[in-house]
Amino acid sequence: MTDHVLRLSRISLRTRFTLLAVALVFGITLLLSWVAARHSADQLEANIGASTAESAYQMVDKLDRSMDARIKEVKLLLGIEALTTGIDNNQLRTQLETLQDNYNVVSWIGFTDPNGVVQAASGGILEGASIAERPVFQNGREGMWIGDVHDAVLLSQRLPNPYGEALQFVDIATPVYTQDDTFLGVLAVHLSWEWAAYIQRAMFSPAQRRQGTELFLLSADGTVLLGPDDMLGQPINALTPLVTSATASPTWTIERWPDGQRYVTGVARSQGYEDFPGLGWVAVSRQPIEQAFAPVERLQYVIIGVGVLLALIFAVIGWVMASRLTAPLTRLSHAADNIHDTTQTPSDIPLETGSPELKRLSTSMRNMVGRLLDQNRTIRHLEDLANSDPLTGLPNRTFLNHYLLNALPEAQRQQQSIALVYIDLDGFKQVNDELGHHAGDLLLIDITQRLQDVLRVDDLVVRWGGDEFAMVLQAPTHLLEALTHDVSQRVITAITQPVALPEHPAVTVSCSLGAAWWPEHSQDIEEVMRLADAALYTAKEKGKHRLVIHQP
Repeated sequence: MTDHVLRLSRISLRTRFTLLAVALVFGITLLLSWVAARHSADQLEANIGASTAESAYQMVDKLDRSMDARIKEVKLLLGIEALTTGIDNNQLRTQLETLQDNYNVVSWIGFTDPNGVVQAASGGILEGASIAERPVFQNGREGMWIGDVHDAVLLSQRLPNPYGEALQFVDIATPVYTQDDTFLGVLAVHLSWEWAAYIQRAMFSPAQRRQGTELFLLSADGTVLLGPDDMLGQPINALTPLVTSATASPTWTIERWPDGQRYVTGVARSQGYEDFPGLGWVAVSRQPIEQAFAPVERLQYVIIGVGVLLALIFAVIGWVMASRLTAPLTRLSHAADNIHDTTQTPSDIPLETGSPELKRLSTSMRNMVGRLLDQNRTIRHLEDLANSDPLTGLPNRTFLNHYLLNALPEAQRQQQSIALVYIDLDGFKQVNDELGHHAGDLLLIDITQRLQDVLRVDDLVVRWGGDEFAMVLQAPTHLLEALTHDVSQRVITAITQPVALPEHPAVTVSCSLGAAWWPEHSQDIEEVMRLADAALYTAKEKGKHRLVIHQP
């Protein structure tokens, strides 16, 4: 820390002012560039997300409209005369096949009697078979019914399947009545789910394919109806909260999918369209976040790059201008930097006359330097008085507190510990009472010299107050206990030696010592002081004339 302060103090005022101006221009330019880049990026991200959500909405909207068209086509089928006029089944089959040929999404059309037996069907498939247990008949006889995507059961082996893939249908069924409302049967239509896959593929533009965009269609319970082959029929549990909260309005968010990747995910729920009430389908569009937001990163790089270039240009301009403006200040700063001891005089500050402001500044600096030099001498004298004991000349407890503030970080850097040892003289009060305070003062001065003699150069002893002293010992942790005992024993030995006092017989006193260690006993140095003080009282209680080290 001290080295950094010294290096900083060597930098001239001109350089500091110039660097400050450059830093301000550079920082402001970079900040504005970052704000512009961030704002543009946020807007671009919102546009990308909205585009993803719009893709999902377009897909579900096209599916809804297509289903509505299929329902209308089924309603048109009800107008076939052969359904209600009793024309034979062969003629009805011919008309159904003609209609099927005109609508390539229709895989099968059939008409049942009231009991669910197929009377006529396209291609003759399932004629004579009963579908009374199938949902298409049971729901269709109650009214217009649309069944969700499902696998083929009865038709899987009878319909053409050149690719061998599992056949899936969407069912539409409606009851057929005569003009006098007599129930004749159910008209059932199986729509090939391939038309939905075709709509999905038609949604992709070449750009979306390059960007890795994928479209999914999920059922109301989150099962994949359209999507990659390895995910068909599988529920996407990770998206369940998103699917259940999806609304008609397209929304987007960034989600982590089951593969662990994060995607920009757009969602839109089917709300139906006109005659199609909707089946709760949810369209999902996803795009890898790295590819989706690649334009954002490029935009940020461009804006920040331009900002850095502008900052450099302005920094150079600022450097040149600051250099010219700070030349007089530089001279004053050099002169002020040289005012570092009492040998300097205010006249060492140059009198700048280039402008009224500079003249007032240099004059004020001269006056200020004179006052500061006087105050500095006074402060040093007061500090000596405040930090030392007037009787013994030892540092006092105020100095100890300042000393520890610097000693603790330094000991921590050097991986050393500190022992704080409190010393209390035993028998000092008796000397004061019997021989007088002057004799007590002489005794304290003699004890002070003995304490200084037994300590190492780097150790510290302070007068804590009255007949109490404190020592600060510093050593590696594994040596601290031995050092504490060694120094304490030397202190006890030195203090117990008789003290010769003028005009009085020699007197003998002893001492009690209490010690605690930092940081072993506590990280708080004030707590260590309290522990050392408590150890001192323990030493007195145990008979005095001994050392007691705090035991956690």
